Amino acid sequence: MTGTWPLLLASCLYAQPITPEAALDFEVEGAWLTAPDLLSEFKEEELWSTRTIPFAELAGGLTLATEHVHSGRTAGKWADHPRYPTIHTTRVPRDWSAARSLGFWAFSEEATGERITVAALSDSPETPWRDYLRRDLVVDWQGEREIALPLAGFTPEGSPVGWGKVDALYLFAKIDNREPNPYTVLYLDAMRLSDADAPPVEARAPAEEGRLPHEFQVPEFDASILNHRWPETRDGQPATAPIQYGSYFLAERALFGYYPRFQPGFVSFSPEGRAFIRYGSTIIQTVGPDGKWTYQDLLKEVIEPFARDTLGFGGIGIGNNGQGDEASLRFDAEGDAYALLFIWDPTRDARTRRGVLLHSRDGMQTWRAYVLPNYMARFEKFVGHNTDCLLRPPVILLSAYFAPTSIFLTIPEKQPDGSLVIPEPVPIAEGALPFLPHSGEANQALTVGDRVFVAYGKLGAAPGHTKADGVPNYAVAYDVKARALSEPVLMGFGGQNAEDDHNWASIALDGQGYLHALINGHHDPFAYVRAQEPRSIASWTAPEKVAAGTSYAGLVCGRDGTLYSVTRCAEPGYYFRLSLHRKRPGQPWEEPQHLVLPYKAYYHVWFHKLVIDPATDRLFLGYWAQSCSVCLFRDEYRAYVDIWPDRERPFLGKADGPKLPNGTYCCGDPRNYEFYEAPPSEPAILVSDDRGETWRLATTDDFR
Repeated sequence: MTGTWPLLLASCLYAQPITPEAALDFEVEGAWLTAPDLLSEFKEEELWSTRTIPFAELAGGLTLATEHVHSGRTAGKWADHPRYPTIHTTRVPRDWSAARSLGFWAFSEEATGERITVAALSDSPETPWRDYLRRDLVVDWQGEREIALPLAGFTPEGSPVGWGKVDALYLFAKIDNREPNPYTVLYLDAMRLSDADAPPVEARAPAEEGRLPHEFQVPEFDASILNHRWPETRDGQPATAPIQYGSYFLAERALFGYYPRFQPGFVSFSPEGRAFIRYGSTIIQTVGPDGKWTYQDLLKEVIEPFARDTLGFGGIGIGNNGQGDEASLRFDAEGDAYALLFIWDPTRDARTRRGVLLHSRDGMQTWRAYVLPNYMARFEKFVGHNTDCLLRPPVILLSAYFAPTSIFLTIPEKQPDGSLVIPEPVPIAEGALPFLPHSGEANQALTVGDRVFVAYGKLGAAPGHTKADGVPNYAVAYDVKARALSEPVLMGFGGQNAEDDHNWASIALDGQGYLHALINGHHDPFAYVRAQEPRSIASWTAPEKVAAGTSYAGLVCGRDGTLYSVTRCAEPGYYFRLSLHRKRPGQPWEEPQHLVLPYKAYYHVWFHKLVIDPATDRLFLGYWAQSCSVCLFRDEYRAYVDIWPDRERPFLGKADGPKLPNGTYCCGDPRNYEFYEAPPSEPAILVSDDRGETWRLATTDDFR
């Protein structure tokens, strides 16, 4: 890009009149933008984004090309859709009521199968959000094609006024939580309205009969991306950490062309080191020796029939973003597999919430479902040396509700026919934090022989302590054969607020049998303690405060005794990075190694999970790049809903009325952000095969 480009675009935007005919024929630079027109609201120096990228570069992702021209001198080249997921022009005829179709010519370099939404902005003054008429287009051709879209086939998004009032024309690649193909390249030309009849809209495939309606917390799985033919990173080159995100909301897919042949999720390993990627709780992916991915849909094959036929559900909701659900798969020494799910019936009420244990005896070909006593459930996880957890079905930690709550332990018992019995849960504590470590993949139980050590926190100040001392965390030992629970032993305190339910502990075992624990501080250092005797919780070292501004520390231990944790690290400032903390045997904790850095400060939750491969000691970190909770200033809000327009109506349709932010991140009067909830999206996986020294985005070869 030349140094004169920003000036040229600015000149086109604000000096040269652009007619609808020239804009729709892609004849004038700057008629189509790849960013909202923020300069109509703000000065460029008020935009935080301009510290790293000029606005003209953000907005200038569609370029004029002299190749594949159908009309006039140039066509519009739209490429790199992960980076430039939206194009739009306001230079359109305002009244489309006499037209019957929208037509244009499009040259596609490859038939990528990407789904694009063509949308006419027909904004209603009665709604706080933007309203569209929209329809989809699939890039299923190579070469030149004439496209004719009947206006009768467009459907409303929001409450559009109608074809008599059209404010702008958009093409969206990320709407509906899509992940666009980085290899889609389109040349667009000769766009026009026509009063001639167009071919009828193709019929959508009918929904499968007998399926229950369902609600997901994450985007639904797209099986079409499995085993695609394109490189998984740009030019097939490794994409290494630290990863610094870009404005606005540019993450791994935009920065590195990250396009894995699988759907990233949370990684689990069988005892011999076979990798499984679990996406959205219900999808289990694995790769064969030939490098080909296969998947299993637990919702369709197991949970839905069980919910309908056994539980009598009329619909099914899935807690599946890694927060309320257990993301790990577990195995035992006999090769049996285990999975946990959190489900409910959205057609009824919260009393339908169920925790379900799935058990497979035949290599995950078939599963049997068991209802648990509580819907909030977590496994004991393999974190490095607790191989005794394979001797029996996995320990399950149960919580009655959110904090403060009652917590329990149960261990399924295998019967002679291979089926399971779920014993009556063993009460561990009252007034406790739930076993709900939504980030960090914190493990809170360790099997050592016939004993299970459990770590937990209790909400409220401990006797003889104040609220400012933090959440007291304890350890207990459960004797499996005697079915007896020991008295609790205080390990230490988490954070500076005894009523903060984020300050749970995470425990791991080293090769000499010593227990190690990290006790979380919410935006504070975590406290590190170690048991003073092997295979015992009787006494602990004095707590060591490590790394300011951390939250959600999990803990794994390598073969050589190195401890690893990844936290959401916010020091300095309210800037939430994913950061590695490492302690080699006999050495102090190292300074945090930042792995992923947002483009700005303010809230981000990653739901990150750090796991270790039992066969190779490799480390895998799964996380959501786009947070389910976002703090947006006005310019960021405009950019966000320009990328994900279908999220604007839920943002502004709250019962207490619409709330729009003001100002920008660095400037503006008044200056304030708003907090919005959205589905997490763009999952990613980092891998390290050198004990945390270096990290890169995981591709298929890392899972063979």
